[in-house]
Amino acid sequence: MKEKALTRKEREKEFRRQEILDASVIIFAQKGFKATTLDEIAEKSEFGKGTIYNYFSSKEDIYKEIILSILEIHKKINDEVDKSTDNLYDFILETTKRHISHCLHNTETFLLMIFTKMHHEKSTTPEISALMKKGEEQMLNPIIRKTERAIKKKEIRKINSEKMIRLFKSSGFAYIYDLLISQNLKEENIDEEAKFITDILFNGISMNAQKVPKV
Repeated sequence: MKEKALTRKEREKEFRRQEILDASVIIFAQKGFKATTLDEIAEKSEFGKGTIYNYFSSKEDIYKEIILSILEIHKKINDEVDKSTDNLYDFILETTKRHISHCLHNTETFLLMIFTKMHHEKSTTPEISALMKKGEEQMLNPIIRKTERAIKKKEIRKINSEKMIRLFKSSGFAYIYDLLISQNLKEENIDEEAKFITDILFNGISMNAQKVPKV
């Protein structure tokens, strides 16, 4: 069914709403959820607090919408690559490549996610923390399926898939964060960095990888 075209008034409303979200991301990424005030968001977005309340009921409402949007983007990447790849290696390589590219072009949202991951309840609210947990579980479903299938097909040795995914997720994001902060991540290096992360995950650093004890 064809979607109804937005009226000019609706487009203007959506544009203002997005401007508030874009400004909020920058402040939240710099200061975190609890330290950020609606006054700062109003100043950054160049709207009055009254205008902001026309679109969002609270600071938490803004933060939740940003988190949901980021999680949905990452989930979409994983789902799309899941459908277009047949094995775990190709899935890891392509998702890593696409996530690095997204982080490079959306630095503030990436930093906001890192901040939220690091602090959870201490820096946000129980509701936001629960939202993050649920969203990440949905986002990781494709890699869990791919990992378990790879174990069954003996493409990789039998391991604890949850631990492997946790290691990949935490080390991968930390590595990307370091590249961004040190300004060593460039567009032309995305493929190289994705291959490096994937290679280390699959092959390690030992010249005698086959001697690594099985678990």
